[in-house]
Amino acid sequence: MDGDGGETVEPRGRGATGVDLPAVLTRLDDQKPAEQRAAVRRIRTTIDDQGQAAACAPTVPKLRTLLEQSELGFHDEVAACLAELAADAPTDVAPSTGTIVTVARENADQPVARELLRCLAAVAAERPDVLVEHLEAIADVLDRRRGYDRHGLQAIARVSTAEPTAIEPVAPILIDALAANPIENGPPVCRALGRLARSGGELPAREFVTHAADLVDHDDGALRHDAIGCLGDVVHCDPDAVEPVCADLAAALSFPDSETRAIAAVTVARIAAETGDAVAPVRDELRELLADDHATVRANACVALGYGRVDAAAPRLRELAADDPAPNVRDRASWAVQRLSDGQ
Repeated sequence: MDGDGGETVEPRGRGATGVDLPAVLTRLDDQKPAEQRAAVRRIRTTIDDQGQAAACAPTVPKLRTLLEQSELGFHDEVAACLAELAADAPTDVAPSTGTIVTVARENADQPVARELLRCLAAVAAERPDVLVEHLEAIADVLDRRRGYDRHGLQAIARVSTAEPTAIEPVAPILIDALAANPIENGPPVCRALGRLARSGGELPAREFVTHAADLVDHDDGALRHDAIGCLGDVVHCDPDAVEPVCADLAAALSFPDSETRAIAAVTVARIAAETGDAVAPVRDELRELLADDHATVRANACVALGYGRVDAAAPRLRELAADDPAPNVRDRASWAVQRLSDGQ
Protein backbone atom coordinates (compact mmCIF):
# COMPACT_ATOMS: atom_id res chain seq x y z
CA MET A 1 0.00 0.00 0.00
CA ASP A 2 1.24 3.48 -0.83
CA GLY A 3 1.14 6.39 1.53
CA ASP A 4 0.96 10.10 0.70
CA GLY A 5 3.45 11.20 -1.94
CA GLY A 6 3.76 7.75 -3.49
CA GLU A 7 6.11 6.33 -0.86
CA THR A 8 5.64 2.73 0.12
CA VAL A 9 4.63 2.21 3.74
CA GLU A 10 7.26 -0.22 4.94
CA PRO A 11 6.37 -3.05 7.32
CA ARG A 12 8.15 -3.43 10.60
CA GLY A 13 11.08 -5.73 11.00
CA ARG A 14 13.31 -4.33 8.29
CA GLY A 15 16.39 -4.54 10.46
CA ALA A 16 18.03 -2.07 12.81
CA THR A 17 17.74 0.81 10.37
CA GLY A 18 14.11 0.31 9.43
CA VAL A 19 14.90 0.93 5.75
CA ASP A 20 14.44 -1.62 2.97
CA LEU A 21 17.67 -0.81 1.17
CA PRO A 22 17.14 -3.20 -1.78
CA ALA A 23 13.76 -1.62 -2.44
CA VAL A 24 15.23 1.88 -2.27
CA LEU A 25 18.00 0.93 -4.69
CA THR A 26 15.44 -0.54 -7.10
CA ARG A 27 13.36 2.62 -7.02
CA LEU A 28 16.44 4.75 -7.69
CA ASP A 29 16.92 2.69 -10.87
CA ASP A 30 13.31 3.13 -11.91
CA GLN A 31 12.79 5.18 -15.07
CA LYS A 32 9.87 7.02 -13.51
CA PRO A 33 10.99 10.31 -11.91
CA ALA A 34 8.24 10.02 -9.30
CA GLU A 35 9.64 6.69 -8.10
CA GLN A 36 13.19 8.02 -8.09
CA ARG A 37 12.17 11.08 -6.14
CA ALA A 38 10.27 8.96 -3.61
CA ALA A 39 13.41 6.89 -3.10
CA VAL A 40 15.50 10.01 -2.59
CA ARG A 41 13.02 11.27 -0.01
CA ARG A 42 13.07 7.90 1.74
CA ILE A 43 16.85 8.18 2.03
CA ARG A 44 16.56 11.68 3.40
CA THR A 45 13.99 10.55 5.97
CA THR A 46 16.25 7.71 7.06
CA ILE A 47 19.12 10.16 7.51
CA ASP A 48 17.21 13.03 9.13
CA ASP A 49 14.67 11.22 11.28
CA GLN A 50 16.52 8.03 12.12
CA GLY A 51 20.13 9.20 12.05
CA GLN A 52 21.11 6.26 9.87
CA ALA A 53 23.26 7.88 7.19
CA ALA A 54 25.76 5.01 7.18
CA ALA A 55 23.03 2.55 6.25
CA CYS A 56 22.33 4.57 3.12
CA ALA A 57 25.95 4.78 1.93
CA PRO A 58 25.35 2.10 -0.77
CA THR A 59 22.97 4.51 -2.50
CA VAL A 60 25.75 7.01 -3.33
CA PRO A 61 26.57 5.66 -6.85
CA LYS A 62 22.91 5.74 -7.87
CA LEU A 63 22.45 9.23 -6.42
CA ARG A 64 25.45 10.31 -8.47
CA THR A 65 23.79 8.88 -11.59
CA LEU A 66 20.66 10.90 -10.85
CA LEU A 67 22.78 14.00 -10.38
CA GLU A 68 24.20 13.50 -13.87
CA GLN A 69 20.73 13.57 -15.43
CA SER A 70 20.37 17.20 -16.45
CA GLU A 71 16.62 16.89 -17.11
CA LEU A 72 15.90 15.78 -13.54
CA GLY A 73 13.70 18.20 -11.63
CA PHE A 74 14.91 17.48 -8.10
CA HIS A 75 18.67 17.87 -8.21
CA ASP A 76 18.54 19.91 -5.02
CA GLU A 77 17.06 16.97 -3.10
CA VAL A 78 19.67 14.59 -4.50
CA ALA A 79 22.43 17.04 -3.59
CA ALA A 80 21.08 17.42 -0.07
CA CYS A 81 21.17 13.64 0.38
CA LEU A 82 24.75 13.47 -0.85
CA ALA A 83 25.72 16.29 1.49
CA GLU A 84 24.22 14.47 4.47
CA LEU A 85 25.87 11.21 3.45
CA ALA A 86 29.22 12.96 3.03
CA ALA A 87 28.99 14.34 6.54
CA ASP A 88 28.70 10.79 7.92
CA ALA A 89 30.56 8.73 5.31
CA PRO A 90 32.90 11.04 3.36
CA THR A 91 35.03 8.23 1.97
CA ASP A 92 31.94 6.69 0.33
CA VAL A 93 31.10 9.98 -1.38
CA ALA A 94 34.69 10.83 -2.32
CA PRO A 95 34.66 8.85 -5.63
CA SER A 96 31.77 11.06 -6.78
CA THR A 97 33.73 14.29 -6.33
CA GLY A 98 34.26 14.86 -10.06
CA THR A 99 30.54 14.67 -10.83
CA ILE A 100 29.65 16.83 -7.84
CA VAL A 101 32.07 19.55 -8.94
CA THR A 102 30.89 19.42 -12.56
CA VAL A 103 27.23 19.78 -11.64
CA ALA A 104 28.02 22.57 -9.18
CA ARG A 105 29.92 24.44 -11.87
CA GLU A 106 27.10 24.00 -14.39
CA ASN A 107 24.59 25.31 -11.84
CA ALA A 108 26.72 27.79 -9.92
CA ASP A 109 23.90 30.31 -9.56
CA GLN A 110 21.30 27.74 -8.47
CA PRO A 111 20.43 26.54 -4.93
CA VAL A 112 21.74 23.06 -5.77
CA ALA A 113 25.28 24.46 -5.86
CA ARG A 114 25.12 25.33 -2.16
CA GLU A 115 24.30 21.73 -1.22
CA LEU A 116 27.02 20.41 -3.50
CA LEU A 117 29.59 22.74 -1.96
CA ARG A 118 28.46 21.54 1.45
CA CYS A 119 29.03 18.01 0.21
CA LEU A 120 32.54 18.87 -1.00
CA ALA A 121 33.43 20.49 2.33
CA ALA A 122 32.39 17.30 4.15
CA VAL A 123 34.41 15.12 1.78
CA ALA A 124 37.44 17.38 2.26
CA ALA A 125 37.34 16.78 6.00
CA GLU A 126 38.51 13.19 5.43
CA ARG A 127 39.76 13.11 1.84
CA PRO A 128 41.20 16.53 0.97
CA ASP A 129 43.39 14.86 -1.65
CA VAL A 130 40.46 14.15 -3.98
CA LEU A 131 39.64 17.87 -4.22
CA VAL A 132 43.09 19.06 -5.24
CA GLU A 133 42.53 18.71 -8.99
CA HIS A 134 39.15 20.45 -8.70
CA LEU A 135 40.18 23.55 -6.74
CA GLU A 136 40.03 25.95 -9.68
CA ALA A 137 36.56 24.69 -10.62
CA ILE A 138 35.41 25.17 -7.02
CA ALA A 139 36.87 28.69 -7.03
CA ASP A 140 34.94 29.38 -10.23
CA VAL A 141 31.70 28.33 -8.52
CA LEU A 142 32.50 30.60 -5.57
CA ASP A 143 33.26 33.52 -7.86
CA ARG A 144 29.89 33.18 -9.59
CA ARG A 145 27.81 32.96 -6.42
CA ARG A 146 26.65 36.04 -4.54
CA GLY A 147 28.61 36.70 -1.39
CA TYR A 148 30.78 33.62 -1.81
CA ASP A 149 29.86 30.42 0.00
CA ARG A 150 31.29 29.38 3.36
CA HIS A 151 31.10 25.69 2.47
CA GLY A 152 33.20 26.20 -0.64
CA LEU A 153 35.70 28.29 1.29
CA GLN A 154 35.79 25.61 3.97
CA ALA A 155 36.48 22.95 1.36
CA ILE A 156 39.49 24.89 0.09
CA ALA A 157 40.69 25.52 3.65
CA ARG A 158 40.51 21.82 4.41
CA VAL A 159 42.59 21.01 1.34
CA SER A 160 45.18 23.45 2.66
CA THR A 161 45.62 21.33 5.79
CA ALA A 162 46.99 18.46 3.68
CA GLU A 163 48.49 20.22 0.66
CA PRO A 164 48.84 23.94 1.43
CA THR A 165 50.67 24.86 -1.76
CA ALA A 166 47.90 23.26 -3.84
CA ILE A 167 45.64 26.21 -3.05
CA GLU A 168 48.07 28.74 -4.52
CA PRO A 169 46.13 29.08 -7.83
CA VAL A 170 42.90 29.89 -6.00
CA ALA A 171 44.40 32.28 -3.43
CA PRO A 172 42.99 35.33 -5.29
CA ILE A 173 39.41 34.14 -4.74
CA LEU A 174 40.15 33.66 -1.04
CA ILE A 175 41.53 37.18 -0.81
CA ASP A 176 38.46 38.57 -2.57
CA ALA A 177 36.19 36.64 -0.21
CA LEU A 178 37.96 38.08 2.83
CA ALA A 179 37.61 41.60 1.46
CA ALA A 180 33.93 41.07 0.68
CA ASN A 181 33.01 39.86 4.17
CA PRO A 182 35.87 39.60 6.66
CA ILE A 183 33.69 38.42 9.54
CA GLU A 184 31.76 35.70 7.70
CA ASN A 185 34.60 34.48 5.52
CA GLY A 186 37.48 35.21 7.87
CA PRO A 187 37.93 31.86 9.66
CA PRO A 188 38.45 29.53 6.67
CA VAL A 189 40.24 32.16 4.58
CA CYS A 190 42.69 33.22 7.29
CA ARG A 191 43.51 29.60 8.07
CA ALA A 192 44.03 28.70 4.41
CA LEU A 193 46.13 31.75 3.55
CA GLY A 194 48.16 31.30 6.73
CA ARG A 195 48.99 27.71 5.82
CA LEU A 196 49.94 28.75 2.29
CA ALA A 197 52.26 31.45 3.64
CA ARG A 198 53.79 29.12 6.21
CA SER A 199 54.49 26.49 3.57
CA GLY A 200 56.42 28.94 1.41
CA GLY A 201 53.73 29.23 -1.24
CA GLU A 202 53.27 32.37 -3.32
CA LEU A 203 50.72 34.90 -2.11
CA PRO A 204 49.43 36.88 -5.10
CA ALA A 205 48.54 40.02 -3.14
CA ARG A 206 49.03 41.55 0.28
CA GLU A 207 45.88 43.62 0.80
CA PHE A 208 44.32 40.80 2.81
CA VAL A 209 46.80 41.57 5.60
CA THR A 210 44.88 44.76 6.38
CA HIS A 211 41.56 42.89 6.48
CA ALA A 212 43.04 40.28 8.82
CA ALA A 213 44.44 43.03 11.05
CA ASP A 214 40.95 44.50 11.40
CA LEU A 215 39.85 41.27 13.11
CA VAL A 216 42.54 40.95 15.80
CA ASP A 217 40.26 42.29 18.55
CA HIS A 218 36.96 40.90 17.29
CA ASP A 219 34.51 39.58 19.89
CA ASP A 220 34.52 36.09 18.33
CA GLY A 221 37.50 34.27 19.82
CA ALA A 222 38.02 31.77 17.00
CA LEU A 223 37.92 34.51 14.37
CA ARG A 224 40.26 36.66 16.42
CA HIS A 225 42.81 33.88 16.81
CA ASP A 226 42.61 32.86 13.15
CA ALA A 227 43.33 36.45 12.11
CA ILE A 228 46.27 36.90 14.48
CA GLY A 229 47.66 33.50 13.52
CA CYS A 230 47.39 34.38 9.84
CA LEU A 231 49.46 37.53 10.35
CA GLY A 232 52.09 35.50 12.17
CA ASP A 233 52.20 32.99 9.32
CA VAL A 234 52.58 35.68 6.66
CA VAL A 235 55.72 36.87 8.45
CA HIS A 236 57.41 33.66 7.28
CA CYS A 237 57.24 34.70 3.64
CA ASP A 238 56.79 38.48 3.72
CA PRO A 239 57.54 40.28 7.02
CA ASP A 240 57.42 43.65 5.28
CA ALA A 241 53.75 43.07 4.49
CA VAL A 242 52.89 42.64 8.17
CA GLU A 243 55.10 45.34 9.69
CA PRO A 244 52.69 48.20 8.84
CA VAL A 245 49.86 46.55 10.81
CA CYS A 246 51.93 45.73 13.90
CA ALA A 247 50.36 48.70 15.68
CA ASP A 248 46.95 47.08 15.19
CA LEU A 249 48.07 44.25 17.45
CA ALA A 250 48.14 46.60 20.44
CA ALA A 251 44.45 45.90 21.10
CA ALA A 252 45.07 42.15 21.01
CA LEU A 253 48.04 42.47 23.37
CA SER A 254 45.73 44.12 25.90
CA PHE A 255 42.73 41.86 25.27
CA PRO A 256 41.02 40.34 28.37
CA ASP A 257 41.51 36.81 27.02
CA SER A 258 44.96 35.44 27.94
CA GLU A 259 45.17 33.18 24.88
CA THR A 260 44.67 36.20 22.64
CA ARG A 261 47.44 38.07 24.43
CA ALA A 262 49.75 35.08 24.10
CA ILE A 263 49.10 34.59 20.38
CA ALA A 264 49.46 38.31 19.70
CA ALA A 265 52.81 38.40 21.53
CA VAL A 266 54.06 35.48 19.43
CA THR A 267 53.06 37.27 16.25
CA VAL A 268 54.82 40.46 17.34
CA ALA A 269 57.90 38.40 18.19
CA ARG A 270 57.91 36.88 14.71
CA ILE A 271 57.64 40.31 13.12
CA ALA A 272 60.34 41.70 15.39
CA ALA A 273 62.66 38.81 14.57
CA GLU A 274 62.62 39.95 10.96
CA THR A 275 62.07 43.67 11.42
CA GLY A 276 63.02 44.91 14.87
CA ASP A 277 61.61 48.39 14.45
CA ALA A 278 58.10 46.94 14.16
CA VAL A 279 57.92 46.61 17.95
CA ALA A 280 58.04 50.38 18.50
CA PRO A 281 54.25 50.98 18.32
CA VAL A 282 53.49 48.23 20.87
CA ARG A 283 56.51 48.33 23.20
CA ASP A 284 54.44 49.70 26.11
CA GLU A 285 51.87 46.92 25.77
CA LEU A 286 54.64 44.32 25.67
CA ARG A 287 56.28 45.71 28.79
CA GLU A 288 52.97 45.53 30.63
CA LEU A 289 52.70 41.86 29.67
CA LEU A 290 55.84 41.12 31.69
CA ALA A 291 53.56 41.37 34.74
CA ASP A 292 50.80 39.24 33.22
CA ASP A 293 49.20 36.56 35.41
CA HIS A 294 49.77 33.91 32.74
CA ALA A 295 53.25 32.47 32.28
CA THR A 296 52.86 31.84 28.55
CA VAL A 297 52.00 35.48 27.98
CA ARG A 298 55.01 36.65 30.00
CA ALA A 299 57.32 34.25 28.15
CA ASN A 300 56.13 35.37 24.72
CA ALA A 301 56.45 39.02 25.69
CA CYS A 302 60.06 38.39 26.73
CA VAL A 303 60.85 37.02 23.28
CA ALA A 304 59.17 39.93 21.49
CA LEU A 305 61.01 42.49 23.63
CA GLY A 306 64.30 40.70 23.05
CA TYR A 307 63.89 40.63 19.30
CA GLY A 308 62.70 44.23 19.38
CA ARG A 309 65.72 45.29 21.44
CA VAL A 310 63.60 47.25 23.91
CA ASP A 311 66.33 48.32 26.33
CA ALA A 312 63.83 49.93 28.70
CA ALA A 313 62.53 46.43 29.51
CA ALA A 314 65.95 45.17 30.65
CA PRO A 315 65.50 45.74 34.44
CA ARG A 316 62.21 43.84 34.52
CA LEU A 317 63.59 41.11 32.27
CA ARG A 318 66.48 40.59 34.71
CA GLU A 319 64.00 40.23 37.57
CA LEU A 320 62.03 37.63 35.65
CA ALA A 321 65.20 35.76 34.68
CA ALA A 322 66.11 35.45 38.34
CA ASP A 323 62.82 35.12 40.18
CA ASP A 324 59.88 34.14 37.94
CA PRO A 325 58.25 30.93 39.21
CA ALA A 326 57.78 29.59 35.65
CA PRO A 327 60.87 27.93 34.09
CA ASN A 328 59.88 28.93 30.55
CA VAL A 329 59.61 32.57 31.59
CA ARG A 330 63.02 32.49 33.28
CA ASP A 331 64.55 30.94 30.16
CA ARG A 332 62.99 33.46 27.75
CA ALA A 333 63.82 36.38 30.01
CA SER A 334 67.46 35.23 30.25
CA TRP A 335 67.65 34.95 26.49
CA ALA A 336 66.17 38.45 26.08
CA VAL A 337 68.61 39.95 28.61
CA GLN A 338 71.54 38.34 26.83
CA ARG A 339 70.30 39.59 23.45
CA LEU A 340 69.99 43.13 24.77
CA SER A 341 73.42 42.95 26.36
CA ASP A 342 75.07 41.66 23.20
CA GLY A 343 73.26 44.12 20.96
CA GLN A 344 72.72 41.29 18.47
